[in-house]
Amino acid sequence: MHRQIPNTLTILRILLALGGAVALWTSYQWSLSGAVPLWLGDPVLAARGLAGFAVAAFIIAAATDWLDGYLARRWNAGSTLGEILDPIADKLLVDAYLIVYMLILGAPIDIAVPVFALVARDAAMTAARLLPGAAAGTSLAVSPAAKLKTALAMIVAGFPLIAQPLGWSSHDAVLLVWIAALWVTAALSLLTAWNYFRK
Repeated sequence: MHRQIPNTLTILRILLALGGAVALWTSYQWSLSGAVPLWLGDPVLAARGLAGFAVAAFIIAAATDWLDGYLARRWNAGSTLGEILDPIADKLLVDAYLIVYMLILGAPIDIAVPVFALVARDAAMTAARLLPGAAAGTSLAVSPAAKLKTALAMIVAGFPLIAQPLGWSSHDAVLLVWIAALWVTAALSLLTAWNYFRK
């Protein structure tokens, strides 16, 4: 029974990624329009509560990325399904939040380009791993560079969630550093994809 926990955590990460991103976008829309369902009460509190859920969802989802892998190794519960779902969950978590950030900021080109590159790369990698016969010719093992890319992408995707509460969102220098990190992440993502397809 416990051998199913790692895959269950991975599925939970997928649900939290999608739910958290939708909550973040909805919270932003509510804060602009105030069009909150009446049964939720105060519009400001409702928007903040939803934003809080988006932050909590990201933190919990990011934590399960480490936990499911640890438990799979500890219990020798690795599976092909887990190897497939785990990178998909990671990609959804990062890409979903980055897309919401991009939309909130008005999709400026210096953010839209690296976000589009990341999403396109992740879609291509997922398709390559899922297409019939793909796994037979290429190992599902994740390279060290890909693990570094995932860690950096998690940091880039999570930083805006703490930047605003800490009052950093109004500082142009912090935004520029975040955009630079986003470009570095996109470049590393494309490099790891190139190495994958080249092999």
